[in-house]
Amino acid sequence: MPSLIEPQLATLADRPPKGGDWSYEIKFDGYRVMTRIARGATQIFTRNGHDWTSRMPRLAEACNELQVDDAWFDGEAVVLDSSGRPDFNALQNAFDRRSTAEIVMFVFDILWLNGTDLREQPLRSRRALLRDLMEGATSDAIRFSEDFPQDPVSLVASACKMKLEGIIGKRADAPYRSGRSTDWIKLKCHAKQEFVVGGFTRTKGARAGVHSLLLGVHEKDGSLRYAGRVRPYFSSRAASAFLARAESLRCEQTAFYNPPQPEKERDHLWLSPSIVAECSFLEWTPGGEVRHPVFHAVRDDKAASSVTEEPMVAVEYDEPREAAAGSTREVPGAKGAVKIGGIRITNPQRVLDEVTGHTKKELVEYYAAIGEWAMPHLHNRPLALVRAPDGIKGELFFQKHSEKTRIPGVIELPPELHPRHPPLLVAGSEVALIGLAQMNVIEFHTWNAVAPDARFQRRAGAKAFTSLCR
Repeated sequence: MPSLIEPQLATLADRPPKGGDWSYEIKFDGYRVMTRIARGATQIFTRNGHDWTSRMPRLAEACNELQVDDAWFDGEAVVLDSSGRPDFNALQNAFDRRSTAEIVMFVFDILWLNGTDLREQPLRSRRALLRDLMEGATSDAIRFSEDFPQDPVSLVASACKMKLEGIIGKRADAPYRSGRSTDWIKLKCHAKQEFVVGGFTRTKGARAGVHSLLLGVHEKDGSLRYAGRVRPYFSSRAASAFLARAESLRCEQTAFYNPPQPEKERDHLWLSPSIVAECSFLEWTPGGEVRHPVFHAVRDDKAASSVTEEPMVAVEYDEPREAAAGSTREVPGAKGAVKIGGIRITNPQRVLDEVTGHTKKELVEYYAAIGEWAMPHLHNRPLALVRAPDGIKGELFFQKHSEKTRIPGVIELPPELHPRHPPLLVAGSEVALIGLAQMNVIEFHTWNAVAPDARFQRRAGAKAFTSLCR
């Protein structure tokens, strides 16, 4: 049983996907928590792996009452308001007051149960198991996160009307993969994300107070880009806590590579980039700043070093998954299908080998590059193909027949050459290599025989073919 599991994260999508098997849930406004139960003892971790068990004793006690030997759960810790909606400010106040008895955990995934690793199972199977398990929960501090059958457009509209953040979409046929992927997507009512606080302003010459927070996001190279300012509207308690923390982070030099222009009425006080603030906003400007930001909270559960401008991607799934066992990681912000050698390559940025980081696009490009040298060895030889739709660490399987799939450049041999079996396959051109790589073929195993010409077929038939070797 793992001592720690990194959570799976969702990618911000600009619209619901067109196809695929999806499950939709409410996007809760709370703290992501990973819960480990072993021999009757519960540990609750934040998304960054910090142990917060002591901060949520009632929740830990409720987990201890579950009828399991050992388990891993993925969920969200929230505080509900009088109408049953998650209230993030109430959640923060609960931690500030060290009075967390009202915290509820909505559990939406189970990754391990009674000695069995469930992460390779499809989501629908994991959630069916989780639903049955949660029916036996005796405490209302732990609740099952329901999914909804309605179309995602209607669900987003309802979520926005109820003043929720939005919804989360998940591939029902995908395994659990730590890290960010497009197998989980979030559809939000408003633009909202975390920012690094690189400083703040106050009235010129004043010794106390906060007028606005100076926000930033990290670029790909790790540098901090100024992204605008926001009025925090702190409560007196929160203002005191922020100022006490900010005092220990004061710096003479700004961490922004593009700091804001000085103001006549304000002093700029620079901070080491450690504080994270969550803000909603209207849109990003062409200059890389946020327009009309609204402050929501300071987030203690997220690392400042991980805060970047959250990309919004178009998730396109026009075809079913090639295997129900799972999926591989998608690169956040990856573009859609590309064409190589005239063949449409879907999910080109899917990582097939996590060790090297090689992608499906690189696999296709490799086979396209060696086609000239490979074809003399593949010409007219029946093939046994090894496919890796979930990457080389996922389920691998052999394929010797087309199985009703038309692959450009791949030829079916006459069925009489292999009696009582479907037709065998031959890579008939360099295009076939690209088409097979698009189907995630990573190995080509050839027979030690070649298909005879038509004259030989008519004379000797299938029995003679199987004994013809080179």
